[in-house]
Formats: sequence, C-alpha cells, structure tokens
Amino acid sequence: MPFIKVATVQEVPPGRGKEVLVNGRQVAIFNANGTFYAIGNVCPHRGAPLAEGELEGTQVCCPWHAARFDVTTGQYLSPPARSDVPAYPVQVVGEEIQIEVKN
Repeated sequence: MPFIKVATVQEVPPGRGKEVLVNGRQVAIFNANGTFYAIGNVCPHRGAPLAEGELEGTQVCCPWHAARFDVTTGQYLSPPARSDVPAYPVQVVGEEIQIEVKN
C-alpha cells in the first residue's frame, strides 16, 4: 500500500501528538525532536487516546492511567498496559507527513 498524507509538519509541533484516522484505524502521529513517528492511538489497557499523552523523548505516557509506550516501535514499556500497539512507517515529503498502513 502506498504512503498516505495524514498531516503537515506544522500540524504536529515538537513534543506533541496528533490523532488521525487512516483506513478506519486510529493512528497517533508524534514529533520527537523533529522526527515523526506513528503508532496505534488506542491504549490497549482502557482505550485512551495516546495522541493526547505526554511525550518525553520517544516515550508517550497514556493520559488516563500512565502506561508508557515507545513511539518508535509501539512497544509497551510499563503497566497497566500489557501489550504493544502497532507502529507504522512514516516519511516526510516536503511539508507532508505520510504513513503506510497495510490492510
């Protein structure tokens, strides 16, 4: 599947996240010091929107119960989450942030 534009660079400032919907999937786009990452937006613990979490380096803290995830891989790093979220390839073309979501 080709890469799909999901946002512009200006829409995701450093240290922040943005929720987008791609092919029916909720995805969180993060800007970690100028590098963009995309992971599943739904925390596996209770369904919190990870895009609203606090980003520290390349770790996002779930806004509801403080589970931590690595935005580079989607790996969960601390409870109460007990499973990873998907990670998606990201590319920046000009001012466009694009991700690849396979069906």
